Amino acid sequence: MTKSRILEAAKTVLDREGLPALTIRKVAARAGLSPMAMYRHFADKGALLNALMQDGLAAWEEIARSLTARDPLQWLEQLMEAYVDFALRQPHRFDAAFFLPASGVRQCPGDFVAERSPVVAMALVRIGEAKGEGQLGERPALEVALLLFALAQGFVSMYRANRFASEKEFRTLYRGAIRHGIASFSVDRINP
Repeated sequence: MTKSRILEAAKTVLDREGLPALTIRKVAARAGLSPMAMYRHFADKGALLNALMQDGLAAWEEIARSLTARDPLQWLEQLMEAYVDFALRQPHRFDAAFFLPASGVRQCPGDFVAERSPVVAMALVRIGEAKGEGQLGERPALEVALLLFALAQGFVSMYRANRFASEKEFRTLYRGAIRHGIASFSVDRINP
């Protein structure tokens, strides 16, 4: 009970004030505990960061599991749209999933190959289906997935740095880039 109260307090601090404000003292105060009492539930700040990261990743997984497109390429487009929606609508939770300096972060490519990322595993299945249906070329599925996520992450970073005049412009360019990224794998044009 207290552990979940601490995690909720940490999420509140993160949502309201961002990562720089996430201190043991501030989270403890928000949870109505002394800083020392927190250490009974989380060994250190790193353990708290890992819990926040896992919470963000669980939210992202839930979003990905809710996608409904049957066609694998349409599903990938939905996934990339959901990714940007997550980044813009729940920025602190997105940051917890993908930017926290937590010790338990997933390492690329090993953790993805070992299927430690449920969302990447889902993407790899869909990419495999698209390849099986002749919609994508022979590039490795992990390479396709990483390109799409890197492209999405780059656009999100640019948007956050105010590199687009409006969200509408950003989304239009983002969607076009994602479609182009997917289409670029329809024929093996990229040399190994």
